[in-house]
Amino acid sequence: MVGKYDIRVYNNRVSYHFVIKRNITIIQGDSGTGKTSLFNLISDYNQSGISSGVTVSCDRKCVTLRLNDELQTELLKAMHGYIVFLDENSSFVKTHEFAKIANYSDNYFVIICRDSLPQLSYSVEEIYGIRVDRDSQKYRDPHRVYNEMYKLYNFEGTRLKPEVVITEDSNSGHDCFTMIFPKDCRSAGGRSNVVNAISSLKSEHKDVLAIVDGAAFGSEVEFFMRKAENYGAKCVLYAPESFEYILLKSGILGDRVDSDKLAKTYDYADSCQYVSWEQFYEAYLTDLSQGTEYRYSKKKLGLPYMTEGNMKKIRNQIPEQIEVEDAICNIRRT
Repeated sequence: MVGKYDIRVYNNRVSYHFVIKRNITIIQGDSGTGKTSLFNLISDYNQSGISSGVTVSCDRKCVTLRLNDELQTELLKAMHGYIVFLDENSSFVKTHEFAKIANYSDNYFVIICRDSLPQLSYSVEEIYGIRVDRDSQKYRDPHRVYNEMYKLYNFEGTRLKPEVVITEDSNSGHDCFTMIFPKDCRSAGGRSNVVNAISSLKSEHKDVLAIVDGAAFGSEVEFFMRKAENYGAKCVLYAPESFEYILLKSGILGDRVDSDKLAKTYDYADSCQYVSWEQFYEAYLTDLSQGTEYRYSKKKLGLPYMTEGNMKKIRNQIPEQIEVEDAICNIRRT
């Protein structure tokens, strides 16, 4: 399933409006913010149609499932091309069995859940809270909790000159950022290790920048924010879609890159093929660079990417608030 979908759900008392464009969307929030009301409105519409007094407007059919019994789980497996809303009271959503169904599914999922779901790969951009219009108590507008890609999270507006850089990636991305931040660039060895890597720095009291693949870091971002708040020095998260996305955006591959695939990835990253947009960008870059000097390998960054000119193009993708070295470190040709 691909596409970007505008969803409106309303009756004569309350209205919701939001847009989804990836296979996994998370709606968080405390009790009383309207999460359960949203689920119940769609459920009522599924059962009774317009006689329920509810209107659900979307180009795809929106359905609710509670997944509390085997019958509904089997029903989910048989669905294709739906937007499926799942309630936080379903413990099945938190299982690896559900992740196996959701991964490469021909459906989009909107999961109403207060807890992080580490078994799923979802974007920091697709975590929403529900903002209520306090004047009318009527209109409810889901808004991004962690803002948009290429923003610096928990950043207070001053410049950051990181003393330590932690990369989620231990392969090609780490190779690249070691050249851009040569003084102290460390690999966390995976997204689930980023917070632990920051914990190990606490006694050093150094300003730290963590670089992660935002397209799949959603389950970890809340833990990061909590850790950053109590870190004791500046601790900033930089979450571009992925390292491959940076390379595609950098201009290194010139007009071979289809800019539409970067600007409107939702029309190309089929959920049947890609668990997250991170996988889409990796596959696109790998295919695009095949047979050229820029042949891409996730395990190790090729030397053509590591020339001074190309490293400057990559460095130019980093937000200007982050201070980087004026000179790129020497290329190691081993």
